[in-house]
Amino acid sequence: MTTARIGLWVTGLAALLGLVGDTLLRETPWGINFGLWVLAVVISVLVISQRTGAHKQLSLWLLLPVSFAALLAWRDAPFLAAWNFLAAAASLTLLRLFLLRRYLGHTTVFAYVRNAVEVMLNAACGALVLTFGDVRWLERDGGRSNAAYRPIVIGLLLTVPLVLVFGALFMAADPVFEALVRSALDWDFETLASHLLVALFIAWLTAGYLRSIALRDKPLTASLPEPKSPSLGIVEIGIPLGTLIAIFAIFVTIQIQYLFGGEDLIHNTLGLSYSEYARRGFFELVTVTTLIAPVLLTSDWMLDKGSSKNRSSFAVLAIVLLIMVFVVMASALERMRLYVDAYGLTQDRFYATAFMLWIATLLGWLIATVLRNQRRRFALGAMVSGFLLLLSLNVINPDAMIARTNIGRPSATQPVDVHHLTTLSADAVPAMLARVATLEPGAQCQLIAGLRQRNWFLNGSNWRTWNVGRSRARRALLDADRITRHCDWSPTASADR
Repeated sequence: MTTARIGLWVTGLAALLGLVGDTLLRETPWGINFGLWVLAVVISVLVISQRTGAHKQLSLWLLLPVSFAALLAWRDAPFLAAWNFLAAAASLTLLRLFLLRRYLGHTTVFAYVRNAVEVMLNAACGALVLTFGDVRWLERDGGRSNAAYRPIVIGLLLTVPLVLVFGALFMAADPVFEALVRSALDWDFETLASHLLVALFIAWLTAGYLRSIALRDKPLTASLPEPKSPSLGIVEIGIPLGTLIAIFAIFVTIQIQYLFGGEDLIHNTLGLSYSEYARRGFFELVTVTTLIAPVLLTSDWMLDKGSSKNRSSFAVLAIVLLIMVFVVMASALERMRLYVDAYGLTQDRFYATAFMLWIATLLGWLIATVLRNQRRRFALGAMVSGFLLLLSLNVINPDAMIARTNIGRPSATQPVDVHHLTTLSADAVPAMLARVATLEPGAQCQLIAGLRQRNWFLNGSNWRTWNVGRSRARRALLDADRITRHCDWSPTASADR
């Protein structure tokens, strides 16, 4: 297929996706509408790949973006929704990489990054490159027109001024004709302009994205070469890694002394309660463990691997450092357990803990690949593990777990924070209402009143924003009257609360 015909297909599909996107995506918070739009994008990718003869290579990869987009119609938690959106977008970028390479098992981290940059550049300016660079719309090739639509375009261009001139004259000549024209053009131009801008914006982005798929052999990042390793020796790499090991060893020694020394040791030495000590520094420890993976990957990339001595020495240093990291992780997780026992669970604490467990998995994969001289296998495994973590979080339903944990703490030293419960997403509502009878009567009324004021409860009529979590929450709240018959829902009582 000629480039002009590819350009026509990309332009037509992008215009259609713009109209579909304007119809579906204007309503928020996104639910089933986002999944339907991503499905339309995937179908467009399939059409383009069929036209370029590459559709058989896509296989099950097409299901990946649709699956993550569909998760927005399942869970309501904002954090999960944001990551499900990012996972769907990342999956769409992978379609191009798969068409280029077919097998991603030995694809480097740089190749993933370069592919993502290519797709984003195309989304930003690919439509412009397609219109004025890739496709020569009005040229002829070998006596055959690359633009069969040329007569139509010229005819329309000649028609517009004639219609304007003669239409204006007839309107001035006859009041009945003028009234007919004005009634036909009695539009809400502000609303029309809003729809047009949204549709054009979506069409612009999708045209660039589809260009990256259709014309993947003409990348905008062609001049971006893969960086060369500086090939440093084990001395240059060993000094910073050895220093890190020393710092980690000092920290681990202190942690073992205080974390397992009991509350008396912490209080007498630091003047802190056990829970205060547990709270301090958890997120800093998460950051520390997160930075280790890029440090080791960069060190491995910079190392001269021509010498077996370099490789074995680096492996020993990395293993020792990773052992220290795992001890720090255990310390951080124990701190979090103590803190949750004292103060309950929050979204920040839950997601930070889940992220740390993923980092532990990632470091284990780094040992199995990078330290065994199989660096090229690392990127795919890291990506797959991230996708699996996100899917697991959607299945676990974090907000429901947070609600169950906080309401069901029998030996809690702090009362249940009802206000915090009302800030959780709709995913937590069925779990909360299943246990609301265990709360004090006043707390029950406060919880129900807070939930009834949420947007997802008040605005649930638009089918485009339909979501399983919000639908179940609305049904559960409507059934909650039997539990809270003692509550006074009068305006005066509501104002007092």
